[in-house]
Amino acid sequence: MKLSIIVAAAFIANASAFTPTFTRTSPTTSQTTLNLFGGKKEGGGDKAPGMMDQLAMLKKAQEIATKKASLDKELATLDITGEAADGKVKCSVKYIPAQMPKSPEPYFDATGFDIDESYLESTSCDDLSAAVKAAYLDGETKCTEAVAEKYKVLQEDL
Repeated sequence: MKLSIIVAAAFIANASAFTPTFTRTSPTTSQTTLNLFGGKKEGGGDKAPGMMDQLAMLKKAQEIATKKASLDKELATLDITGEAADGKVKCSVKYIPAQMPKSPEPYFDATGFDIDESYLESTSCDDLSAAVKAAYLDGETKCTEAVAEKYKVLQEDL
């Protein structure tokens, strides 16, 4: 029993010999304390972004978020029409903005189709299906272009 206690004590004493040693190589002052209120004042030069700059950036981000929300509301009211089969099949498409965090991706909703009666009577089911799909994709493309055009305003503000 005494031997097992002595062996266990020896193992515990020597256990630290096999662990890696970590030395601290970074300076003792952190970047947070250096740049809390705008960095170095005397000498000018290398000014790192500080707390005041971060507040200005936060205000700018809030301003852009407000503009994006108003643009999304405006885009949601637009009714864009896609066409196929020489304008005989039309699809109305609405832009549905992203609803964070539930649905982070925007999507497009087909709100209605208008199909010419003569085209409907004279075409096959496969051709009609292809025309409906092409009209929807055309509407989605036009809607995406309209969104990109409106969002250029936000890009200019950055």
